[in-house]
Amino acid sequence: MAILPTRGLGLIVSAGNRTVEPYFRKFGPEQLGVFATRMRMGSGGGRTMDEIAEDATVAAKLLTDAKVDVICLQGTGIIMERGPSGEAELIAAICKATSTPTYTATQAAVEALKALELRKIVLIHPLGENPMAREQAYLEELGISVVHSVGRGGREQSASVPSQAWVDLAQENDRPEADGFFLSGSNTTMFEAIAQIESAFGKPAITSVQASLWAGARRVLGMGNAYETPPAGAGQLFTVG
Repeated sequence: MAILPTRGLGLIVSAGNRTVEPYFRKFGPEQLGVFATRMRMGSGGGRTMDEIAEDATVAAKLLTDAKVDVICLQGTGIIMERGPSGEAELIAAICKATSTPTYTATQAAVEALKALELRKIVLIHPLGENPMAREQAYLEELGISVVHSVGRGGREQSASVPSQAWVDLAQENDRPEADGFFLSGSNTTMFEAIAQIESAFGKPAITSVQASLWAGARRVLGMGNAYETPPAGAGQLFTVG
């Protein structure tokens, strides 16, 4: 059996992110090589959009040295700040600079929501009102209705929040008219809450990292070739062919 993968997904993650790579390793298919590089994203006005776009393009060029097949820009907040049109411009620029197919965590999330026919959702967020409002505007522009949103207000580093906290937020904020949940944020333990939320409510739960992995495996390996069986704990999304 070959030890080194023959197909590769390149990840651009925030410099301080501690969760994306571990979750991709745990839940990703064995034949998918995952190669990551980092950049300072600084959503919420910490850096200009042009600075972020320039650094994202540089990071993507670095990944082409590893001869990845597809690139994922894992930056939910910075992309939703740009809106769908700004996102399209950035992805087009990266594709032109690298000659490599590229997608974002937000594109993956919308693809996942639509694949599961989730048209009305509860949005769960690690931060507060302003970033939630930006994300709601982004989602609704693309046809996803946010019937309710709730955030933790950024009281603590997201990656340190136990997964049960996200389950509890879902419990407290479910809405009968909602088809499912979108838990937004890459540097979080939300992935670990998926199975419990789906079991408790009988509704799908999508997270930024889960959706990015699902979308990347499909892009690199093909829809029917990524997994022999869906990974345990990864949610209903991975049952979609």
